[in-house]
Amino acid sequence: MKNSLEIYNQMDWWNPKHSLLQMVPVKYNYFKDKIVNLKGLKILDVGCGGGLLSEEFARQGAMVTGIDISEPALIIARKHALLNNLNIEYKIGSAEEIPVSNDKFDIVICADCLEHVNNLEKVISEISRVLNAGGIFCYDTINKNFISRISVVWVMDKILRHQYKKLNVSEKDYSVHEWKKFIKPEYLFQVMEKYGLKNSELKGIQFGGINKHGIKTKIGNNTKIAYIGFAKKILNG
Repeated sequence: MKNSLEIYNQMDWWNPKHSLLQMVPVKYNYFKDKIVNLKGLKILDVGCGGGLLSEEFARQGAMVTGIDISEPALIIARKHALLNNLNIEYKIGSAEEIPVSNDKFDIVICADCLEHVNNLEKVISEISRVLNAGGIFCYDTINKNFISRISVVWVMDKILRHQYKKLNVSEKDYSVHEWKKFIKPEYLFQVMEKYGLKNSELKGIQFGGINKHGIKTKIGNNTKIAYIGFAKKILNG
């Protein structure tokens, strides 16, 4: 089965039945609790897609920039921000080559993105480059083990393909995730430390029940399948 990020060009990002939109409150609330006061902070959302997380931070007074490789997703993000009177700057660009200057942001968010990149080390080096000293890197991604292979690649992707067809996203059977790109937490920490980012906390993203739109998630201590956390850029990193 073909694996392609092309499916993100076709998404109805703001459909209330969309699984990614359903997960936004859980991830946003976790990140917000770690940052506390968002007003006036410069935030970069790497792999912003249709702007789901970007808008949450902008509503709290943060100055938000979002980047993504999908121009169709950015078009949707710009239109939705305009409809909601939110001033968010959206740019085309990849996580491996972030199109902004050095030491520009207080916070970098990278959600639902790291498990798709081709060069994790390059992405982390770029995130560190654009972060101010003492800045915070907020992330979530998928663990790499046999359990995640079964639950994400074999089970969840099947559910997602069914959902995307139901939402008229794509008629093709794309495989959304590649197991070889999943990331063990210890490897992520190793790469982050190489580029001056010291991990502060690690939590799991766990099954939280089922509602009418699908699977619910919650933050817990089990990191076997997916995890979320934050790191700080050390002053001399």
